Amino acid sequence: MMSKEKRRVPKLRFPGFTEDWEQRKFSDLYEKISEKNDLSYSLNKIISVANMYYKSDAKVSNEEYLKTYNIFRYGEIAFEGNKSKDFAYGRFVENTIGDGIISHVFEVFRPIVKYDIYFWKYYINYEPIMGKVLSRCTKKTTMMTNLVAKDFLKETVLVPTLAEQKQIGTLLNTLDKFITLHQRKLDNLRLKKKALLQKLFPKNGERYPELRFPGFTDAWEQRKLGECMDSFEYGLNAAAKEYDGTHKYIRITDIDDETHNFIQSNLTSPDIDFNSDVSDYKLNINDIVFARTGASVGKTYLYNPSDGDLYYAGFLIRGKVNEACDAGFIYQNTLTRDYDSFIRITSQRSGQPGVNSKEYATFRLNIPCKDEQEKISELLNRLDKLFTLHQRKLDHLQLKKKALLQQMFV
Repeated sequence: MMSKEKRRVPKLRFPGFTEDWEQRKFSDLYEKISEKNDLSYSLNKIISVANMYYKSDAKVSNEEYLKTYNIFRYGEIAFEGNKSKDFAYGRFVENTIGDGIISHVFEVFRPIVKYDIYFWKYYINYEPIMGKVLSRCTKKTTMMTNLVAKDFLKETVLVPTLAEQKQIGTLLNTLDKFITLHQRKLDNLRLKKKALLQKLFPKNGERYPELRFPGFTDAWEQRKLGECMDSFEYGLNAAAKEYDGTHKYIRITDIDDETHNFIQSNLTSPDIDFNSDVSDYKLNINDIVFARTGASVGKTYLYNPSDGDLYYAGFLIRGKVNEACDAGFIYQNTLTRDYDSFIRITSQRSGQPGVNSKEYATFRLNIPCKDEQEKISELLNRLDKLFTLHQRKLDHLQLKKKALLQQMFV
Protein backbone atom coordinates (compact mmCIF):
# COMPACT_ATOMS: atom_id res chain seq x y z
CA MET A 1 0.00 0.00 0.00
CA MET A 2 2.85 2.40 0.85
CA SER A 3 4.53 1.86 -2.55
CA LYS A 4 1.29 2.81 -4.31
CA GLU A 5 1.08 5.98 -2.24
CA LYS A 6 4.64 6.94 -3.19
CA ARG A 7 4.02 6.42 -6.89
CA ARG A 8 1.10 8.89 -6.85
CA VAL A 9 3.09 11.87 -5.55
CA PRO A 10 6.30 13.49 -6.88
CA LYS A 11 9.50 13.60 -4.85
CA LEU A 12 9.61 17.39 -4.90
CA ARG A 13 6.55 19.57 -4.28
CA PHE A 14 5.66 23.16 -3.49
CA PRO A 15 4.54 23.87 0.09
CA GLY A 16 0.85 23.27 0.73
CA PHE A 17 0.39 20.41 -1.74
CA THR A 18 0.07 17.00 -0.11
CA GLU A 19 -2.75 15.16 -1.90
CA ASP A 20 -2.14 12.38 -4.39
CA TRP A 21 -2.08 13.11 -8.09
CA GLU A 22 -5.24 11.75 -9.71
CA GLN A 23 -5.12 9.02 -12.32
CA ARG A 24 -7.05 10.19 -15.37
CA LYS A 25 -7.75 8.80 -18.81
CA PHE A 26 -6.54 10.98 -21.65
CA SER A 27 -10.13 10.89 -22.93
CA ASP A 28 -11.07 12.84 -19.78
CA LEU A 29 -8.46 15.46 -20.65
CA TYR A 30 -8.41 15.71 -24.46
CA GLU A 31 -10.55 15.10 -27.50
CA LYS A 32 -9.33 14.36 -31.00
CA ILE A 33 -10.29 17.06 -33.48
CA SER A 34 -9.99 17.54 -37.22
CA GLU A 35 -10.66 21.21 -37.90
CA LYS A 36 -9.71 21.96 -41.51
CA ASN A 37 -8.45 25.27 -42.76
CA ASP A 38 -11.08 27.18 -44.75
CA LEU A 39 -8.33 29.52 -46.00
CA SER A 40 -8.81 31.76 -42.98
CA TYR A 41 -5.12 30.99 -42.38
CA SER A 42 -2.54 31.59 -45.11
CA LEU A 43 1.14 30.69 -45.59
CA ASN A 44 2.37 32.99 -42.82
CA LYS A 45 0.40 30.95 -40.25
CA ILE A 46 1.99 27.57 -41.00
CA ILE A 47 3.51 26.29 -37.74
CA SER A 48 6.62 24.15 -37.41
CA VAL A 49 5.48 21.44 -34.99
CA ALA A 50 9.06 20.32 -34.32
CA ASN A 51 10.28 23.78 -33.28
CA MET A 52 7.07 25.64 -32.46
CA TYR A 53 7.37 28.77 -34.57
CA TYR A 54 5.63 30.24 -37.60
CA LYS A 55 7.55 29.25 -40.74
CA SER A 56 8.85 32.22 -42.68
CA ASP A 57 9.86 30.15 -45.71
CA ALA A 58 6.79 27.89 -46.04
CA LYS A 59 5.75 26.96 -49.59
CA VAL A 60 2.82 25.05 -51.08
CA SER A 61 2.00 24.10 -54.67
CA ASN A 62 -1.15 26.25 -54.67
CA GLU A 63 -3.39 28.07 -52.23
CA GLU A 64 -6.11 25.42 -52.46
CA TYR A 65 -3.72 22.89 -50.88
CA LEU A 66 -3.90 24.90 -47.66
CA LYS A 67 -7.42 23.52 -47.24
CA THR A 68 -5.88 20.12 -46.40
CA TYR A 69 -4.09 21.66 -43.38
CA ASN A 70 -5.38 21.15 -39.84
CA ILE A 71 -6.06 24.19 -37.69
CA PHE A 72 -3.83 24.08 -34.63
CA ARG A 73 -5.00 26.38 -31.83
CA TYR A 74 -3.22 27.77 -28.80
CA GLY A 75 -3.11 25.15 -26.01
CA GLU A 76 -3.80 22.15 -28.28
CA ILE A 77 -1.33 19.29 -28.69
CA ALA A 78 -0.16 17.61 -31.88
CA PHE A 79 1.55 14.26 -32.33
CA GLU A 80 4.86 14.28 -34.20
CA GLY A 81 5.85 10.75 -35.22
CA ASN A 82 9.54 11.29 -35.94
CA LYS A 83 11.64 8.81 -33.95
CA SER A 84 14.89 10.02 -32.38
CA LYS A 85 17.35 9.14 -29.63
CA ASP A 86 15.32 11.31 -27.26
CA PHE A 87 11.85 10.16 -28.35
CA ALA A 88 11.66 6.47 -29.23
CA TYR A 89 7.99 6.53 -30.30
CA GLY A 90 7.57 10.13 -31.41
CA ARG A 91 6.24 12.85 -29.11
CA PHE A 92 3.44 15.27 -28.36
CA VAL A 93 4.10 19.01 -28.74
CA GLU A 94 1.90 21.72 -27.25
CA ASN A 95 1.03 24.88 -29.14
CA THR A 96 2.35 27.74 -26.99
CA ILE A 97 2.66 30.42 -29.73
CA GLY A 98 -0.88 31.00 -31.04
CA ASP A 99 -3.42 29.78 -33.59
CA GLY A 100 -2.17 28.53 -36.93
CA ILE A 101 -2.19 25.56 -39.31
CA ILE A 102 -0.16 22.38 -39.61
CA SER A 103 0.07 19.55 -42.12
CA HIS A 104 -2.72 16.97 -42.12
CA VAL A 105 -0.16 14.29 -41.13
CA PHE A 106 -0.19 15.66 -37.57
CA GLU A 107 -3.07 14.53 -35.36
CA VAL A 108 -4.44 17.27 -33.11
CA PHE A 109 -6.05 16.99 -29.66
CA ARG A 110 -7.89 19.75 -27.81
CA PRO A 111 -8.01 20.01 -23.99
CA ILE A 112 -11.52 19.65 -22.55
CA VAL A 113 -10.74 20.53 -18.93
CA LYS A 114 -9.16 23.53 -17.23
CA TYR A 115 -5.40 23.19 -17.38
CA ASP A 116 -2.12 25.12 -17.10
CA ILE A 117 -0.55 25.45 -20.53
CA TYR A 118 3.05 25.47 -19.31
CA PHE A 119 2.65 22.44 -17.06
CA TRP A 120 1.30 20.43 -19.99
CA LYS A 121 3.94 21.82 -22.34
CA TYR A 122 6.57 19.92 -20.35
CA TYR A 123 4.48 17.01 -19.02
CA ILE A 124 3.02 15.92 -22.38
CA ASN A 125 6.53 16.05 -23.85
CA TYR A 126 8.31 14.20 -21.01
CA GLU A 127 9.73 10.98 -22.45
CA PRO A 128 10.10 8.93 -19.21
CA ILE A 129 6.30 9.13 -18.80
CA MET A 130 4.96 9.62 -22.32
CA GLY A 131 7.39 7.15 -23.90
CA LYS A 132 5.71 4.32 -22.01
CA VAL A 133 2.27 5.57 -23.04
CA LEU A 134 3.23 5.92 -26.71
CA SER A 135 4.87 2.49 -26.79
CA ARG A 136 1.38 1.05 -26.29
CA CYS A 137 -0.59 3.25 -28.70
CA THR A 138 1.63 3.73 -31.75
CA LYS A 139 2.47 1.64 -34.78
CA LYS A 140 5.96 1.66 -36.21
CA THR A 141 6.69 2.39 -39.85
CA THR A 142 10.06 2.65 -41.60
CA MET A 143 10.86 6.25 -40.64
CA MET A 144 8.08 7.29 -38.26
CA THR A 145 5.48 6.03 -35.82
CA ASN A 146 1.76 6.42 -36.36
CA LEU A 147 -0.48 7.23 -33.41
CA VAL A 148 -3.61 5.13 -32.84
CA ALA A 149 -5.80 7.90 -31.42
CA LYS A 150 -8.46 5.68 -29.85
CA ASP A 151 -5.79 3.69 -28.02
CA PHE A 152 -4.06 6.85 -26.83
CA LEU A 153 -7.29 8.22 -25.35
CA LYS A 154 -7.72 5.00 -23.35
CA GLU A 155 -4.31 5.43 -21.71
CA THR A 156 -4.00 6.99 -18.26
CA VAL A 157 -1.73 9.55 -16.62
CA LEU A 158 -1.37 11.00 -13.12
CA VAL A 159 -2.56 14.62 -12.92
CA PRO A 160 -2.14 17.19 -10.12
CA THR A 161 -4.64 19.89 -9.21
CA LEU A 162 -4.81 22.99 -11.40
CA ALA A 163 -3.18 25.05 -8.64
CA GLU A 164 -0.18 22.70 -8.48
CA GLN A 165 0.00 22.59 -12.29
CA LYS A 166 0.35 26.38 -12.32
CA GLN A 167 3.18 26.36 -9.76
CA ILE A 168 5.13 23.69 -11.64
CA GLY A 169 4.47 25.24 -15.04
CA THR A 170 5.60 28.71 -13.92
CA LEU A 171 8.84 27.36 -12.44
CA LEU A 172 9.79 25.32 -15.51
CA ASN A 173 8.87 28.11 -17.91
CA THR A 174 10.96 30.62 -15.93
CA LEU A 175 13.91 28.24 -16.00
CA ASP A 176 13.49 27.85 -19.75
CA LYS A 177 13.65 31.64 -20.14
CA PHE A 178 17.02 31.67 -18.34
CA ILE A 179 18.23 28.84 -20.59
CA THR A 180 17.12 30.78 -23.68
CA LEU A 181 18.89 33.91 -22.40
CA HIS A 182 22.21 32.07 -21.96
CA GLN A 183 21.79 30.35 -25.32
CA ARG A 184 21.39 33.77 -26.97
CA LYS A 185 24.52 35.02 -25.23
CA LEU A 186 26.39 31.99 -26.55
CA ASP A 187 25.06 32.55 -30.06
CA ASN A 188 26.10 36.22 -29.92
CA LEU A 189 29.59 35.25 -28.78
CA ARG A 190 29.84 32.78 -31.66
CA LEU A 191 28.91 35.52 -34.12
CA LYS A 192 31.38 37.95 -32.53
CA LYS A 193 34.18 35.35 -32.69
CA LYS A 194 33.32 34.53 -36.31
CA ALA A 195 33.44 38.22 -37.25
CA LEU A 196 36.77 38.70 -35.46
CA LEU A 197 38.33 35.70 -37.19
CA GLN A 198 37.37 37.17 -40.55
CA LYS A 199 38.86 40.57 -39.69
CA LEU A 200 41.96 39.51 -37.74
CA PHE A 201 43.22 37.16 -40.47
CA PRO A 202 43.96 38.27 -44.06
CA LYS A 203 41.37 37.27 -46.62
CA ASN A 204 42.32 34.72 -49.25
CA GLY A 205 45.20 36.01 -51.37
CA GLU A 206 45.84 39.11 -49.24
CA ARG A 207 48.76 39.82 -46.91
CA TYR A 208 47.19 42.37 -44.56
CA PRO A 209 44.24 41.78 -42.21
CA GLU A 210 41.35 44.23 -42.00
CA LEU A 211 41.81 44.73 -38.22
CA ARG A 212 45.17 45.03 -36.45
CA PHE A 213 46.60 45.94 -33.08
CA PRO A 214 48.39 49.32 -32.89
CA GLY A 215 52.07 49.22 -33.86
CA PHE A 216 51.86 46.36 -36.36
CA THR A 217 52.14 47.31 -40.04
CA ASP A 218 54.28 44.64 -41.71
CA ALA A 219 52.84 42.27 -44.31
CA TRP A 220 52.05 38.75 -43.19
CA GLU A 221 54.00 35.83 -44.68
CA GLN A 222 52.38 32.76 -46.16
CA ARG A 223 53.67 29.46 -44.79
CA LYS A 224 52.67 25.83 -44.75
CA LEU A 225 51.46 24.34 -41.47
CA GLY A 226 54.39 21.90 -41.59
CA GLU A 227 56.80 24.85 -41.33
CA CYS A 228 55.18 25.81 -38.02
CA MET A 229 55.58 22.34 -36.51
CA ASP A 230 58.58 20.43 -35.16
CA SER A 231 56.75 17.19 -35.97
CA PHE A 232 53.48 15.38 -36.64
CA GLU A 233 52.93 12.10 -34.78
CA TYR A 234 50.16 9.51 -34.61
CA GLY A 235 48.56 8.48 -31.32
CA LEU A 236 48.18 5.31 -29.26
CA ASN A 237 46.63 2.21 -30.78
CA ALA A 238 44.97 1.23 -27.50
CA ALA A 239 41.47 0.66 -26.19
CA ALA A 240 39.95 2.84 -23.48
CA LYS A 241 39.49 1.48 -19.95
CA GLU A 242 38.03 2.77 -16.71
CA TYR A 243 39.74 5.99 -15.56
CA ASP A 244 42.61 5.20 -13.19
CA GLY A 245 42.56 8.62 -11.52
CA THR A 246 45.71 9.95 -13.19
CA HIS A 247 46.11 9.10 -16.86
CA LYS A 248 43.42 10.64 -19.10
CA TYR A 249 42.70 9.43 -22.62
CA ILE A 250 41.69 11.89 -25.34
CA ARG A 251 39.93 10.57 -28.42
CA ILE A 252 38.04 12.38 -31.17
CA THR A 253 34.79 12.05 -29.20
CA ASP A 254 36.42 13.62 -26.13
CA ILE A 255 36.80 16.96 -27.93
CA ASP A 256 33.71 19.16 -27.66
CA ASP A 257 32.32 20.02 -31.09
CA GLU A 258 31.49 23.62 -30.14
CA THR A 259 34.21 24.75 -27.73
CA HIS A 260 36.99 22.32 -28.80
CA ASN A 261 37.66 21.80 -25.09
CA PHE A 262 38.56 18.42 -23.60
CA ILE A 263 35.34 16.90 -22.20
CA GLN A 264 35.93 16.08 -18.53
CA SER A 265 32.86 13.90 -18.04
CA ASN A 266 33.09 10.12 -18.55
CA LEU A 267 36.88 10.10 -18.27
CA THR A 268 38.82 7.04 -19.42
CA SER A 269 42.44 5.87 -19.41
CA PRO A 270 44.34 4.15 -22.24
CA ASP A 271 44.64 0.40 -21.73
CA ILE A 272 48.45 0.27 -21.76
CA ASP A 273 51.32 -0.55 -19.40
CA PHE A 274 52.41 2.73 -17.81
CA ASN A 275 55.54 1.07 -16.43
CA SER A 276 56.90 1.18 -19.97
CA ASP A 277 57.94 4.44 -21.66
CA VAL A 278 54.78 6.02 -23.07
CA SER A 279 55.90 9.64 -22.72
CA ASP A 280 55.80 10.08 -26.52
CA TYR A 281 52.02 9.86 -26.34
CA LYS A 282 51.59 12.36 -23.53
CA LEU A 283 50.51 15.85 -24.58
CA ASN A 284 52.61 18.87 -23.63
CA ILE A 285 52.38 22.66 -23.86
CA ASN A 286 52.23 23.86 -27.51
CA ASP A 287 50.73 20.57 -28.71
CA ILE A 288 47.71 20.58 -31.01
CA VAL A 289 45.87 17.38 -31.93
CA PHE A 290 44.00 16.96 -35.22
CA ALA A 291 41.24 14.45 -35.94
CA ARG A 292 42.40 12.44 -38.95
CA THR A 293 39.35 10.43 -40.00
CA GLY A 294 35.56 10.16 -39.88
CA ALA A 295 32.80 12.76 -39.72
CA SER A 296 34.84 14.92 -37.30
CA VAL A 297 37.97 15.03 -39.46
CA GLY A 298 39.74 18.35 -39.01
CA LYS A 299 38.52 18.91 -35.44
CA THR A 300 41.32 20.27 -33.26
CA TYR A 301 42.26 20.65 -29.60
CA LEU A 302 45.03 22.82 -28.12
CA TYR A 303 46.50 21.18 -25.02
CA ASN A 304 45.63 22.96 -21.79
CA PRO A 305 47.83 22.00 -18.79
CA SER A 306 44.79 22.36 -16.50
CA ASP A 307 43.33 19.27 -18.23
CA GLY A 308 45.99 17.10 -16.54
CA ASP A 309 47.97 14.18 -17.95
CA LEU A 310 46.50 13.55 -21.39
CA TYR A 311 47.43 10.70 -23.72
CA TYR A 312 46.16 10.94 -27.29
CA ALA A 313 44.54 8.12 -29.25
CA GLY A 314 45.35 6.69 -32.67
CA PHE A 315 42.71 8.55 -34.66
CA LEU A 316 44.38 11.82 -33.62
CA ILE A 317 47.57 13.37 -34.98
CA ARG A 318 49.68 15.46 -32.62
CA GLY A 319 51.44 18.54 -34.03
CA LYS A 320 54.20 20.07 -31.91
CA VAL A 321 54.26 23.81 -32.62
CA ASN A 322 57.82 25.15 -32.96
CA GLU A 323 59.25 28.17 -31.13
CA ALA A 324 58.88 30.51 -34.12
CA CYS A 325 55.10 30.34 -33.83
CA ASP A 326 52.53 30.87 -31.10
CA ALA A 327 50.54 27.67 -30.52
CA GLY A 328 47.36 29.57 -29.69
CA PHE A 329 47.60 31.52 -32.95
CA ILE A 330 48.12 28.35 -34.99
CA TYR A 331 45.15 26.73 -33.22
CA GLN A 332 42.90 29.72 -33.98
CA ASN A 333 43.81 29.29 -37.66
CA THR A 334 42.12 25.88 -37.51
CA LEU A 335 38.82 27.63 -36.70
CA THR A 336 38.80 29.78 -39.86
CA ARG A 337 36.89 29.46 -43.12
CA ASP A 338 40.13 28.80 -45.01
CA TYR A 339 40.85 25.82 -42.79
CA ASP A 340 37.28 24.49 -43.16
CA SER A 341 37.63 24.75 -46.94
CA PHE A 342 40.99 22.95 -46.85
CA ILE A 343 39.54 20.08 -44.78
CA ARG A 344 36.45 19.78 -46.99
CA ILE A 345 38.57 19.42 -50.14
CA THR A 346 41.51 17.45 -48.75
CA SER A 347 39.47 14.91 -46.77
CA GLN A 348 37.61 13.55 -49.79
CA ARG A 349 38.11 9.79 -50.01
CA SER A 350 36.30 6.88 -51.63
CA GLY A 351 35.36 5.66 -48.14
CA GLN A 352 35.44 7.66 -44.90
CA PRO A 353 36.79 11.21 -45.11
CA GLY A 354 40.34 11.56 -43.83
CA VAL A 355 43.42 13.78 -43.70
CA ASN A 356 46.88 12.35 -42.94
CA SER A 357 49.87 14.13 -41.42
CA LYS A 358 51.53 14.90 -44.77
CA GLU A 359 48.30 16.48 -45.99
CA TYR A 360 47.88 18.52 -42.81
CA ALA A 361 51.43 19.82 -43.31
CA THR A 362 50.41 21.36 -46.66
CA PHE A 363 47.73 23.66 -45.23
CA ARG A 364 48.70 27.22 -46.11
CA LEU A 365 48.25 29.99 -43.56
CA ASN A 366 49.32 33.61 -43.19
CA ILE A 367 51.73 34.38 -40.35
CA PRO A 368 52.62 37.77 -38.79
CA CYS A 369 55.55 38.35 -36.40
CA LYS A 370 55.36 36.34 -33.18
CA ASP A 371 54.42 39.39 -31.05
CA GLU A 372 51.35 40.00 -33.23
CA GLN A 373 50.53 36.29 -33.15
CA GLU A 374 50.52 36.39 -29.36
CA LYS A 375 48.30 39.50 -29.25
CA ILE A 376 45.72 37.86 -31.54
CA SER A 377 45.91 34.57 -29.65
CA GLU A 378 45.41 36.31 -26.29
CA LEU A 379 42.33 38.22 -27.51
CA LEU A 380 40.66 35.17 -29.03
CA ASN A 381 41.57 33.03 -26.03
CA ARG A 382 39.79 35.50 -23.70
CA LEU A 383 36.73 35.24 -25.90
CA ASP A 384 36.95 31.44 -25.81
CA LYS A 385 37.11 31.51 -22.00
CA LEU A 386 34.00 33.69 -21.89
CA PHE A 387 32.32 31.28 -24.29
CA THR A 388 33.24 28.34 -22.04
CA LEU A 389 31.89 30.19 -18.98
CA HIS A 390 28.49 30.75 -20.62
CA GLN A 391 28.45 27.17 -21.90
CA ARG A 392 28.99 25.89 -18.37
CA LYS A 393 26.18 28.08 -17.04
CA LEU A 394 23.92 26.79 -19.79
CA ASP A 395 24.86 23.18 -19.07
CA HIS A 396 24.21 23.76 -15.36
CA LEU A 397 20.75 25.18 -16.05
CA GLN A 398 19.88 22.29 -18.36
CA LEU A 399 20.98 19.78 -15.72
CA LYS A 400 18.90 21.61 -13.13
CA LYS A 401 15.88 21.46 -15.43
CA LYS A 402 16.42 17.74 -16.02
CA ALA A 403 16.63 17.12 -12.27
CA LEU A 404 13.46 19.14 -11.64
CA LEU A 405 11.55 17.22 -14.30
CA GLN A 406 12.58 13.94 -12.69
CA GLN A 407 11.53 15.07 -9.22
CA MET A 408 8.40 17.11 -9.98
CA PHE A 409 6.69 14.63 -12.31
CA VAL A 410 5.27 11.25 -11.24
